[in-house]
Order: sequence, then C-alpha cells, then structure tokens
Amino acid sequence: MKKLLALVLATTLTAASLAGCGGGASNDAPAAATEASGGGTAAAAPAAADGSLQLAVTTGDGSTSDDRIPTPWYNRILATNLMFRGLFLADSTLTEVEPDLAETYEVSDDGLVYTITLKDGLKWSDGEAITVDDVQWSIETALEAAQINSIYTAAFKAIDSIATDGNTITLTLAEPYAAMLDVLAQFAILPKHSLENADPLKLESDPFWTAPVTSGMYALDELNVGNYFTLKVNENYEGQAPKIEKVTCYFVSDYVTAAQAGNTDYVYGNAADLVEALQGMDNFSAHEVDVLFYKYFIFNMKGIDGNENPAMQNVEVRKAIIEAIDRATLATLYPTANVLNSGVPNSDEAYNGFEYTFDAEKAKADIAASGYDMSRTLKICYYNNDQTSIDLINTVVYYLQQIGLTVEATLSNDGTTDLFTTRDYDIGFKGKSSFSIDEWYTEYMSTDGLFANIFGGDTSFDALVADLSKAVDKEDRNAVLTELQALEQEKVYKVPVFTVGTYVFTSNRVNIPEGVEFCNPLYMCDLDFENWELAQ
Repeated sequence: MKKLLALVLATTLTAASLAGCGGGASNDAPAAATEASGGGTAAAAPAAADGSLQLAVTTGDGSTSDDRIPTPWYNRILATNLMFRGLFLADSTLTEVEPDLAETYEVSDDGLVYTITLKDGLKWSDGEAITVDDVQWSIETALEAAQINSIYTAAFKAIDSIATDGNTITLTLAEPYAAMLDVLAQFAILPKHSLENADPLKLESDPFWTAPVTSGMYALDELNVGNYFTLKVNENYEGQAPKIEKVTCYFVSDYVTAAQAGNTDYVYGNAADLVEALQGMDNFSAHEVDVLFYKYFIFNMKGIDGNENPAMQNVEVRKAIIEAIDRATLATLYPTANVLNSGVPNSDEAYNGFEYTFDAEKAKADIAASGYDMSRTLKICYYNNDQTSIDLINTVVYYLQQIGLTVEATLSNDGTTDLFTTRDYDIGFKGKSSFSIDEWYTEYMSTDGLFANIFGGDTSFDALVADLSKAVDKEDRNAVLTELQALEQEKVYKVPVFTVGTYVFTSNRVNIPEGVEFCNPLYMCDLDFENWELAQ
C-alpha cells in the first residue's frame, strides 16, 4: 500500500488551490492538527521570559480569528477551558461527572427532571454574581446560536421547560436524554448581563469576545490583535488558585511552527507530519489519547433553501465515487487510523458488518451507467492544509481520475462557510472529533443547523436519532445503531474514511501532576490544572 501511495503522490499534481471553495462555511470539529501557514507565531509577546505558560490557538480552519477570544461553544480548547466553566466537570472518559459551578444535583428516576443547585457566592470576573439566570439564558440562547457544537443543540432540544427558584434550576425533559449530564459538563455557562443583547446568530463575533467576562481560573489580561492574548488569575474564582499565574496564548496557523519557535507548551493533533515532528523534539513528551476522531467525505446535494446540486442527486453516483477510492491506502497516511464503514467503528459490537469495497473497474462501469456527465469537473473542498491532508486529497484526486473523472480540489480557508453556506463543491472532506457515536448521527437530523444545508433537511433519520439519544439499555442502543447504519449506507449522504488517534504533547517547561489523564483535546475534563507548575 505504501508503494502505491508513493507512486500516486509522485505522479499527482498538488490538488490544493488557495482560492477557497467558492466561499466559506463553518466546521463542527476541526482536525486540530496543523492547519495553515503563517499566523502569529512570531508575535513579540512577553512569554517565556516572564514565566508564563504558553499555549497556541489555531486560526486556519475558520472557527476562530486572531482579533478575538474563541467561543467555548464551538470547541473546548485548553485556552478557553481555563476561562469558562460548566455546571459539571468530566473525567478523562467524558462519561463521569462531578459538580463544578453546581453544588448538588438530582436526577429523577424516570430521567426527565434534573434539579441543580449552584454553589453560593459564585462571581464572574467582573464581580457580578453567577446565577441560575445565566444558566437558563445560556441554554436557551444555545438553541438559537448559529455556530455551536451540535452536542448542545441535540441535548437541549430534549428540554421541555426550565424553572428557577433561588439558587436552583430545574430542567424538565420531554423525553429522556441519556447523555444530558455529560453534555452539561462540556457546556460553558456565559454571562447573561454581558451578552443578553447580542444576536445569537452572530454570537461568536460579538464584541464581547475582545474583552470577555469569565468564570474560570483565569481572566483576560491583554488582547494583542493578530498576535496573542494573555490571561491572569481570576481574583473572583472561588476554587483553588492555579500555581501558574500567567498564560500567554499565541494565535497561530501551524502548531509545529509554534512548537519549534518555542511559542507553545501544549500541542495536540493527529496528522502524521505533526506527530512525527513533535515526537522528534526532545523537549516535548507525547500523550496518546483514545478519541473518536472521524475523517470523512460529505456530499453536497440539496439545501433546505431548495438549492440543489443536480450532479450528486443519484445515489449510484455517490456509491461509484466511494468504490473508486482505496480508503485502506489513505489510512496509511496517519500514525493510528482504523478504516470504518459507518458511524459505528468496526470493532464495536453494534457494527453491522457492511463494507464499502474498493473496486476501480466496477466504479468506472457504475459511474458510466449512472448517467453522470463525464464532461463536467467534479469539485472537492477541504480545509486542512497540513501535508498529510494535502497528500490524502492528492491521492483521492488520482483515484477519481483513474475512472475517467475530471477533478478539481480546492483548499478552503473557512471550512464552515464553504461547506455549508456557499456550497460550490460536490465532495467535502472533513474531520470530526466526536463526543460520542451519537454525535456522528445527529448530523443527519433535519434540524441540524449545518448539515441540513447539504442533505436537504431529510427527516428520515430523525426518529431513529431520537431513539438513540434516549436509549440507556445497551441492547436497545445496539438495535437502534443497527437501523441507523442500514439507513446511512442506503442514503450515502456521508461516508467515513477512518478514525484516527490523537496525541497531546507537553513541553518540558511544564510539570504535570502525577495521575493526570488527558481527554479528547476538543472537549473539557479535569486535568488538575491548578497544580500544574512551570519547571524551575
């Protein structure tokens, strides 16, 4: 396989174009590896010299920019995890929680009523009280927000009513939602008094994020637009104060460059070039993290606005395209990749055994028989420009050319807009660092704010996804997953290529407490950060 891949890469022209995929779009969970070149890695910030921990915030995927603090409602990266808290705090598996802003909680026997009491005396960094009104406003606003992780909207849609009384908030669900506590542990509560007049559809770009009010260990100290922001200890934080008094967060486009320049003490990713580069640096230690990170193809078919892409309507066309691509060879590009055929990993007991088979000759015959217009240019859109992603796309272009297609691949600098709003493409390639298998399937829901724009708001999956969300018993859950796999393999709206493992790298400038286990780096868990120390 590696010999074939080498031949492909040696004979294929670079597929990337910096023109963008005709526009922009948001992406749910970026690959979190090396995203683009350039950025603020050379910013003249007072970092190592002043004894601060250094972090890197990537700007290459369109999920954030270098003129504001990124919203924690999109990805829970370490920089913002230090600033914003949730009602609960998860363990490294993201499936066990303990109170954080909450003091106590109780769940009714039928799983429909969650009674949560906040700690007394909680304050925002500006001195205002943190109250149940902030919690209620945050949940209700999340349901209206345009750029937000789908795990929140999927869970909060199950809430029928919210009631508050003193320091207690009661969430009453219309139907059970098995992962509600786990989701609440990821959901950052935001200050109502600072954001209640903001437009939920543009919340992530509100001026608030240039000087945010925070609830965590740290508050914003300085924002140097285009370069970095610094954090100082939040004097109103009621928990144990962190031993590290200052954090400098550089806006970067490339984690590897940031690490080589000494501008970050913490890096995460899964691209082969990133892992190889960081493993080759003596001043970094690797921590392998078991996560459900999907790499997958999506097809641009029809938006809920009625804007249809005629070329991808025929399911036989979509099947032929997948037949033409050797996904096992693509998997060799990553250090730890496992090919899969649905949202359920092949190793999972719920996997239904279906396989997408690589067969170039059959694909060539099937694409011809489908009536596809062979004279048109098939367009691929992708948003990661690390070398591993570029090599993968080049290889996909090669495979599709072998069955007679004319192919154009374009690198987007704003994946979310290009994939889900402008939609000038046929096939999208993206990554998703998934909270659970459920998150893979919620993308099929007709109400998904992003994917309804390319799947046309098809309601076929809605009832099954709802059944999955409330299935607590393993047998019931596996039965629903079996039905969902059959449906997604019939529709072929999106096709997984493989899952990849993720690595967290920490520099030798940092002493991490014994026993700390890293979790999926795009979510939040207890890292005992208050006891992290800078090496003397």
